[in-house]
Amino acid sequence: MSLNLSRRQFLAGGLTFTGLCLAGPAWSNTARPSLPIPPLADGTNGEPVDLTIRTGLWSFKPGVMTPTLGISQDYLGPTIRTRRNTELNLNYHNTLSEGVSIHGHGLHVPGNVDGGPQLEMPPGESWQPTLAIVQPAATCWYHSHTHGKTGTQTYRGLAGMIIIDDDEAVSKELPNRYGLDDLPVIIQDRTFDAAGGLVYSIEEAGEDGWFGDTAVINGALSPVAEVPPGKVRLRILNGANARFYILAFADNRTFHKIASDGGLLEAPVPMTTMEMSPGERCEIIVDLSEDTSAELLTFFEDDIDEEGEGIISGLVGLVTGPGQSAAPASLLLKVDRTLVAHRAPVPERLTTIERPDASEIRKTREFVLEMDHGDGESTHAGHTGGHGTHAGHGAMSMTINGAVMDMSVINERVERGVWERWRIRSDQGAHPFHVHGCSFLVEQMEGAAVTPDQAGWKDTVVLDDDDWSEIVVRFDHLASEDFPYMYHCHILEHEDQGMMGQFTVTDTTG
Repeated sequence: MSLNLSRRQFLAGGLTFTGLCLAGPAWSNTARPSLPIPPLADGTNGEPVDLTIRTGLWSFKPGVMTPTLGISQDYLGPTIRTRRNTELNLNYHNTLSEGVSIHGHGLHVPGNVDGGPQLEMPPGESWQPTLAIVQPAATCWYHSHTHGKTGTQTYRGLAGMIIIDDDEAVSKELPNRYGLDDLPVIIQDRTFDAAGGLVYSIEEAGEDGWFGDTAVINGALSPVAEVPPGKVRLRILNGANARFYILAFADNRTFHKIASDGGLLEAPVPMTTMEMSPGERCEIIVDLSEDTSAELLTFFEDDIDEEGEGIISGLVGLVTGPGQSAAPASLLLKVDRTLVAHRAPVPERLTTIERPDASEIRKTREFVLEMDHGDGESTHAGHTGGHGTHAGHGAMSMTINGAVMDMSVINERVERGVWERWRIRSDQGAHPFHVHGCSFLVEQMEGAAVTPDQAGWKDTVVLDDDDWSEIVVRFDHLASEDFPYMYHCHILEHEDQGMMGQFTVTDTTG
């Protein structure tokens, strides 16, 4: 999809639901499950956090048990809490019958503990990385990064959230009572067969990746969370394999975005709608001081037409219309006034971001993401929302700068501590581009100026075939030829099909 305006420009222009009956979706009078809150694993004290990769059974739908994968639980993993200037010790054990690597997405750590595909744990084996946490407070995550199997393993449940705290963030008096007024919100889309099993096939994925037809939040269908009155913080992760989401509250209320992938924004950004690409994280605060409830809706962005003119009707159709292409996720925040409220105001300033001068940028690199159809023809899954078809799939390759991912090839060599400019675009469609081992600053997105909500530290940037996206980045940790970092499209099917490259970081590039 390519809008005449960039997606973020269009949404920032003030999409509203005025006059539309969006507050009463069809499920409002049915029983809703409680929002599952992943258990909190304390990694702040240096003690090892044990993480068992295993099979499980999870009830997405009432009375139906679905075979899944999980990390120390049946589906997804615990939320790992750590702190700046401490060591995080993890102890992974793989009990599956296949190899698994687990990547710490968003963590600033050396390549030998980054969890890329070179660090695959064979069945029955363990991996015990020690991570020196030196970066600012942020919401990160961990997920499968197994070569050729990232899509299917993540889809089946191998993912979880990581929360990094620091003194600066704590001093801002933001909501931070985990599971009460500080909620993890992992949004995914899944397709189920008649028996309730998960449906997934990379061979049957559309060229835009695998689109599930049902949205789930923390593994639940349209859950409800009991929250105190006052300010509530949502740490939202787009954990989808391929879908871009649009988020908005059913009553069109304003919320404040306070953080992106790499941590706090310089100032809160008031918003009524928000786009999220696969792999992206956003922290928002919603004020429930005067309300009894608020309903956060998630829409599938591929239901918007190419000019953006169908966005309103598309959203209305998803919520109220029969036969809609996909079921939107809804998280109902229900106020319990017996709970102690967080009353502190949202700070006017959150942090200071130091940006490099142009004179400090020593090198420019360009990356073009390409989908080569060969002799085959493809059919988009499109807004039908299903798993689609891909005629001639075997003839299609996913490349960056003409190269398919090769574990034996180092594509780029980077010098540690040096600012660089990376210019990235695609030859077809939108792609979320993720870089390991760092956070970066976006200077241009899809040829357009960066909106305030994207002006913070990021590790995922959206690009398309209209114009270049540009980032400035510096790598402060080493990544060797044996354990390089990765850059790749975070549409997991594209990654698995070769849209990924490897790079080293050394003290010299000679």
